[in-house]
Amino acid sequence: MVDGGKFQTSFHVPSAFFAMLIGAKGATRKRLETETKTQILVPKQGTDGDVIVKGPSRKGVTSCRQRIELIVLGARSKQQFTHFLSIPLNSEQIRVNYAKFRERVLTELPGVFQLDESLFQRVEKLHLTLCTLSLMDNEDRARAAQLLRDCQETIVGPILEEYGPIEIRLVGLEYMNDDPHAVDVLYAKVESDVLQQVADRTMEYFVANGLMQRKYDRVKLHATLINSLFRGNGEIVGGDEERRGGRVTFDAVTILREFGHFEFGTQRVSEIHLSQRYSTACDGFYEATGLIKL
Repeated sequence: MVDGGKFQTSFHVPSAFFAMLIGAKGATRKRLETETKTQILVPKQGTDGDVIVKGPSRKGVTSCRQRIELIVLGARSKQQFTHFLSIPLNSEQIRVNYAKFRERVLTELPGVFQLDESLFQRVEKLHLTLCTLSLMDNEDRARAAQLLRDCQETIVGPILEEYGPIEIRLVGLEYMNDDPHAVDVLYAKVESDVLQQVADRTMEYFVANGLMQRKYDRVKLHATLINSLFRGNGEIVGGDEERRGGRVTFDAVTILREFGHFEFGTQRVSEIHLSQRYSTACDGFYEATGLIKL
């Protein structure tokens, strides 16, 4: 786009990242402007608006924008996640079997784990996580919801047309770390090659559009059942469990031996949610910032 003989581009940057774009005493912005021979206009802190890059050459403006987007992506990756793409596990079979599993662990193996019910995911919030996102403002949230709708048309729709409805099966247990004697996250395994394809391609789309950084080659499909991080509040959110100081581990050897092949049941996948972390909707699941029906 040409403005007064100069090339110009404008694009959204969450105001939370303005300070990182400018840098200490303006050093980051000055370096970018010098190296790309451009001018960067950033809205005043506390206000909203697009970042504008102007310059005499298309190449310089494009390069500057790309470098700003990398700064934003790096800053976003350091934030606590606010949302996650999820599949609600709301079939009656899975809910009933999960409740039975929880009851048996708490009553049949009480001396082994020193667990209490607050470490278990709530039945109403059982879910599979596809990826986690840090969405900083309304524009971020609207964009993520639109990307999810794009996925319905370009990814999910064609896969459903080829394979038909997606059926998943939850069976067996796994844990996040390497030592079964010191486990902090225990989850149910998911069987579905088709859903794996949906999850991987959806993650790729969000990565390609700058709303998340790639952490793994493939999505780790799992349903978190027990998480020691959330001792006391009874809620486990997201799927990329954050490691924090003070986490209490537990010995899962016996539970893996006794329930390692536990059948939680099957379900047809009917929707994918853009779920808001630390929220509760009227049905007991997370509030949906966006969703698509399958």
